[in-house]
Parts: sequence; C-alpha cells; structure tokens
Amino acid sequence: MRTFSAIFIFCLYLTVFATELFSQASDGNTEWLEWKHQTTGLVYATPVISDGTLYIGSTDSIFYAIEASSGKVKWRYHSENTIQSSAALHKKLIFFESGNHLVALNLKGKLKWERDLCEGEVRNQIDPWDYHHSSPYIHDGTIYIGTQNGILLSFDAMSGEQVLRCQTISEQVIRTTPVVSGGLVIYGDWDGVLYANDKSTGALAWKYDTKLDGSYPWPNSILTQLVVADESVYFAGKSNRLYSLDIRTGKKNWHYSSPTDQWLIGGPVVKKGVVYLGSSDQKLFHAIDAFSGKVIWIAELDCRIWGSAAINEERIYIGSNSLYVIDKDSGSILKQHEFPQVHEAKKYGEYTDRTANFHSSPVLYDGMIILGSDDGCVYAIKEL
Repeated sequence: MRTFSAIFIFCLYLTVFATELFSQASDGNTEWLEWKHQTTGLVYATPVISDGTLYIGSTDSIFYAIEASSGKVKWRYHSENTIQSSAALHKKLIFFESGNHLVALNLKGKLKWERDLCEGEVRNQIDPWDYHHSSPYIHDGTIYIGTQNGILLSFDAMSGEQVLRCQTISEQVIRTTPVVSGGLVIYGDWDGVLYANDKSTGALAWKYDTKLDGSYPWPNSILTQLVVADESVYFAGKSNRLYSLDIRTGKKNWHYSSPTDQWLIGGPVVKKGVVYLGSSDQKLFHAIDAFSGKVIWIAELDCRIWGSAAINEERIYIGSNSLYVIDKDSGSILKQHEFPQVHEAKKYGEYTDRTANFHSSPVLYDGMIILGSDDGCVYAIKEL
C-alpha cells in the first residue's frame, strides 16, 4: 500500500509540475496575486487561519503551516496518506484526518497524539467525484468526525481518548463534517441518510432518509457541509435536493429540487435568512429563502461549484473554474478571474465529465481571498 501511495504521489507531482509551468506561461499578469504556495499534490481542503497562520493539507500527504500575510511556510508535517479533510483548532492543538487516522499536532508541527478511526484499506475516493473527507468538528473540547465504515466517533481533544461511537444503519462512508447543536451531533452518510444522535450518550434521536423523496441510479450521498441556523439544519448532495429539516425532530421543513435534476454539491451557507449554494453540471449558484425554500436568484458560472462561498456584507466569493465575485442582493456577476484549466475532460459513455479547478472553499482574510486549487497551489488573491 505504501509503494502504491508513493507512486501515486510521484505521478501527482509530475502532473502538478506540468500544470504549474502552463499556468505561469498562460497568465503573465500577476497583479491580482498577493502570494501563492505550490504543493506537490492537489489542494481540496479549505484553509483555516488563526493568529496569522494558515493551516492546510494536500494530497501530497503534507500538512502545511503558512504565514497568511506572506505565503512563507513555517513548518510541514508529513503524514502517511493524502489529506482531503480541512483542519480544526482547539486551544494549542490543530487536528486533521489522513488515511483513516485523526492527527493532533501542536502549533509547532509536533505530533501530540494520533488515533486510528477504522480498520481496513483506505478508501480515499469512492467514485471519481469523491473529493472531501469528513473533517474534525470541535464542540466543548470534544472532536467529532465521520469514518469510511459508517461510524461517527468522538474524542477528547486534549488526550485523544475516545468518547462516543455511533454506527449508521447502512455502514456506508461518512463524508460530511458533523455539527453539534441542541445537544445533538448531526451528520450524513453516503446512502443519503441524515442522522442526529445525543452527543453525550450516542442514542439515536432521529434520522431522515432522502431516498423517501426520490432516488437515482447513483447513491443519494450527502456530501456538503451541514449548516445549522434558526433551529433548522440545511444540507444537500447527490439527491439533487437542498433540504431544510427541523433540528429538534428531523421533520422536513421544505426541500428545493435542482431545476435540471442534477447534483447540488456546493456547501450551503446561510446568511440573514438566505441559503447560498452551488451545483454540479448545471453550473448554477443559488440564493434561496431559508424559511420557504423559494428561489431568490440564480447565477450561471463556468463549471461545477464544489466549495462553499465566502460572503461579506455585499459580495459573494466562490470558486469554480474561475474565481467569481457575485453581488449578494441581485446575483449579478461583478468580476470573474479566470485560471488555466487543470483537468482534461473525461468521457464516461455518453457523458462528458468536466472537472472544476477548485474544490476548496475560499476564506476572506486581511483584504485577501485565500483558497486551494487542483493545480496544487494555495492562492492568496487581492480582494477583487
């Protein structure tokens, strides 16, 4: 397995190196760029920034601590497998998942503890569109994370001692990052079921099966981040539907169906009563009323939208093939910064698959938009 991983990482290095040369040759204008850091893998994770330091992992199996203002690497930690989860911070520790292990480092990059999440061969990619692993979520000093064998685990953040173990019915992969609210830990699985367990005892409070509203030749996988707002939980995925459920009972408030009956895979963000999320092949970015499920506006972008948006008072920032700036009220595209295409189109029978450049979500920091890219770079872009 380690030999295979080494070959895989070497191939990724060659691909990224070639892409970087193309990028430099194709885009001589760097006025928009504050800094960039090149990894030797693909960066699916979303940056986490604390006290001026950016933390992020790559499929090159390296976890990076980067000075957020300059892009200078402060330290690297080498794990034994790809990193497709985003990090979480608690006190003086930073946590991430890699190869079915939960890793805890101190803020100097030294290992504090490491725990096995499950046994068996690591399944980094269930299908060609499986980019993100469950990321650690921290609540009251406890870390919650999903595993590839359908188990939700929790650990004491400081000691690494296991606290909770919740098994899903289907034992399918959990790719969502859990959330905790109202005494419940909530998470979704590859089979399209959303679960809510008591965060102290692990007892099942409720579950919602999206297949009851319709299923397809593919699984109804819940892949997006979960968002809790106004006593509701919002999520989407390969069911082609955005859901709002009552967080106390699990009963459906409403669901919104994709107008083209395709995946809704961009993570929802809720701001002032509006849900913002992206979609798959329909290339649409939506603004939807959080209380009624009615569409407010829709913007058409140039490719799939896998990440969650960064939003300030007036503007929305989201990556697809390009980095977009969208007016929050009207949905008008204000600016579009194009990037060279990283992936070639692939054919699956009659279906042509066009993969976006960005699967990382942007974050706003000190006048910059920072996000990872499939070309292996972490970009800090001057706020457009």
